[in-house]
Amino acid sequence: MQISAKELRHLASDVDDMHHEAMHTFAEEAAELHLSTARRGRRSFMKKAGIAGAGGALLSATGGLTTITRFSGLAAAQELTDTVIAGYAQSVELAAVAAYQAAAPKLSGDVLAVATLFASHHQDHADAFGAVAGDDARPEPNAKLVEAVTPTLEAVAAAEPSEELTTQILQFAKGVENQAAYTYAAALTLLTDPAYAAATSTILPIEAQHGTVISLALGEEAEDWFPTGAFESAALGDGTDPLKGFDPAVFA
Repeated sequence: MQISAKELRHLASDVDDMHHEAMHTFAEEAAELHLSTARRGRRSFMKKAGIAGAGGALLSATGGLTTITRFSGLAAAQELTDTVIAGYAQSVELAAVAAYQAAAPKLSGDVLAVATLFASHHQDHADAFGAVAGDDARPEPNAKLVEAVTPTLEAVAAAEPSEELTTQILQFAKGVENQAAYTYAAALTLLTDPAYAAATSTILPIEAQHGTVISLALGEEAEDWFPTGAFESAALGDGTDPLKGFDPAVFA
């Protein structure tokens, strides 16, 4: 880890404050969402969703992020509703919780405390999305996403705790956090109800802040804090490209 334990705790505390404020705002937007739904009824839409080519593990056996394929183009129209997107987001958040919990036994001290904190944020986000997903709620971790990261988590479980392993786990966590942010950036281009969009936009920055804190902990430079530039990527893929979100056409 490239920053002090005190600096890491301070950064994590700032994100935690942002998280609690975001959850308060999400609750307010959800209240408006229910009112608007009652007034206008549920609407659906058709949007293009990106489908990646050949699949592959998100990480190599040694734990480093690996770009195996590059997503290109748009394909396969898919009908999505706001509640389906919310349920999908719920399942992605629960997969993030599961990943943090699987890696936790190999962490210790302040890094473990921060990982546990971030996992609790993801659980809160999952609960929030599930509450507005209605019949489309998905209260289990996204099975396909869990399957994709299982080889890496199995390699983590088999390794002895070390500074190198902690770095690899942090690199993995950073990738998942950023890809979750990209997924929600893409969702904002698909959602039809302003209340759903407003609620989602309160969670996206927390995911991005998680990634930034981890990047700082790894001692990375500014260009790595914001790997897609000033705005989050809205591109979707099959999970193998760390600069693209999790495509529901692949992981739904």
